Amino acid sequence: MRTLHGHEGRVYAVKFRSRILATGGADGTVRLWDPVSGRQLHRLDVHPGGVWPVSLDDAGTVVATGDADGLVTLWDTATGEPLHQLPGHAAPVYTAVFSADGRTLVTGDAAANLRIWDTRTGRCTGRLDGHEGAVFRARFSPDGTLLATGDHGADGHGTVRVWHVAERRLLHTFTGHTGRVYTLDFHPEGTLLVSGDTDGQVRLWDPVVGAPAGALERCTGAVYQVMFGNGGRLLAACDSDGTVRLWRVALSGGHRAISLLRQQPVEHRGSAWACRFRPQDSQLVTVGNDGGAQIWNADTGQGQRILRGHGRRVNTVAFSADGSRLATSGNDGLVRLWDARTGRRTAELTGRGDRLISAVFSPAGPILGTASNDGDVYLWNALTGEYLREIDVETDHTWAEAFSADGTLLATANDDDSVRLWWRATGAHVVTLSDHRGRVRSIAFRGDGTALATGCDDGRVRLWHQEGGGLTAELDGHSDRVYAVAFGSDDDWLVSASWDGTAIVWRDGVPQHVLTGHRGRLWAAVAHPRLPLLATAGDDRVICLWDARTGRRTARLTGHTGRIFSLAFSPDGSRLASGGEDGTVRLWNVPAPDGPPPTPHATLIGVPGGWAALTPEGGYKYEGEVAGEFWHVVGMARFTPGELDEYLPGVHRLPLDAEL
Repeated sequence: MRTLHGHEGRVYAVKFRSRILATGGADGTVRLWDPVSGRQLHRLDVHPGGVWPVSLDDAGTVVATGDADGLVTLWDTATGEPLHQLPGHAAPVYTAVFSADGRTLVTGDAAANLRIWDTRTGRCTGRLDGHEGAVFRARFSPDGTLLATGDHGADGHGTVRVWHVAERRLLHTFTGHTGRVYTLDFHPEGTLLVSGDTDGQVRLWDPVVGAPAGALERCTGAVYQVMFGNGGRLLAACDSDGTVRLWRVALSGGHRAISLLRQQPVEHRGSAWACRFRPQDSQLVTVGNDGGAQIWNADTGQGQRILRGHGRRVNTVAFSADGSRLATSGNDGLVRLWDARTGRRTAELTGRGDRLISAVFSPAGPILGTASNDGDVYLWNALTGEYLREIDVETDHTWAEAFSADGTLLATANDDDSVRLWWRATGAHVVTLSDHRGRVRSIAFRGDGTALATGCDDGRVRLWHQEGGGLTAELDGHSDRVYAVAFGSDDDWLVSASWDGTAIVWRDGVPQHVLTGHRGRLWAAVAHPRLPLLATAGDDRVICLWDARTGRRTARLTGHTGRIFSLAFSPDGSRLASGGEDGTVRLWNVPAPDGPPPTPHATLIGVPGGWAALTPEGGYKYEGEVAGEFWHVVGMARFTPGELDEYLPGVHRLPLDAEL
């Protein structure tokens, strides 16, 4: 096994050739790797909003990438330099596939468009019209004469279409899927086509005569990838419950025999996004929601190598109502509970077949709410880590969540751009807030229980009656997504933070102060629980503290080495917690207004199977195997925990229950 530091977010795509492995992820990069040594060869910076799709030609010399702006780029894998940019799509690109000779590329987008390109010149040579929904996948037949495509479908029931490539003509349309068709593949003989959908169905088709050829055992989660491998003798499907299913395939004289060989969870926390066989081999690569890639033997089911380092960032930090606990979540699929006094990790919470992506405490009582990548919300006892119940919030993804001040209501931001309120005790639906014009990224309840605020991708902040859910105001002042909203301590002001790089302090629906000074997008803003003070953070790795009355910046905190995604004040306001892309949670001392500037208090690190806490004075404590996760540095030499304790008085290991 080997650990590699690479992507800083979800890995969405993987492509495998005999001498090169390409992975693309939510961090906006494509990484090219040597699959034998695990060494990273090149990093391609593609798009800040993430990369999907990624495709390698058969020779492994050219990689194609698509992005959310509709731009397709061809790259030289030997140098990591761009060869051609292919403009023309006006919607996000979802699929890109090379012909066998590498001279033709087909791309499909969210607006049902299919385009054909000459890879040598970068020129568009044709279009294929006929889809009625987003085109998620395209695949050439082995001889290059046919092209199969899968889509969303006009009614949400995906279709599979087969085209004659040379004649640019539709031959067959296959129906029967009840979900969106995200994936398909041809058997090497070209007489069998397989497709998978978001409803867990895996279906077989005869692409030559245009007839259904059967259906395989239904998967328990959405099917993200199907693929033939080992010369067509194996078929793999990976899905959202983190399982890879393998079938043995035999084709002879027009007869087909397909039998389930193995159904095996892979070592991903959450969904298995993609899988790829090594050509003419039973070696299989899977990548998942946890940001890791695993190479394993499909014949034996044994893992051979793990490429990790993708799942380190911290997405949310939150204090419990009494300040004794801190909850953190990251893209490794875990929620960690920490003792805020000692810095000791007290529990690790995991989803059930999925991964946990956020955590929020109830202001009343020891209740913790977590959201998972499949949209479920779980409630836990924050003192013991005991699972209590699930709230079915009726969405594929929960984008934000918040408890009301008395803890009786839970608000969730859903895939349909609405916010729904639920009774925490029963899970019953209360009301839906549905006048948003984009994804809702943040929710905050007013402390007096009369209102709540939402921040939206359309750049607006909306205010709502807590009782009844009526819209009372739309605050227009940002030019980009609003990722954070928070009410001030006395409830008469509100702060919002946006990707436009500004935070706005609002009073009575009017901008009181526009706070500038950050470089890049803002991801987080939080209000002090007792003082007219707020904190903001984002792309520039800096935390700024501001006086909400004057709009003056009062402090600037540095230390994070990556973007900062979340902030939280302790209930008494004496501590500020921050978490971000560098995988650390930082605790800061926040003195009284006329006191000294804020200072670093401690750093918390969650690692697979362990944790560590460090103080600025050199104290440290840890449990589990943390070698390679943190170390002490003197000059150009690095020392593992414990090596310097007897030589440097300032460096010392603390008892696990000692106060930080």
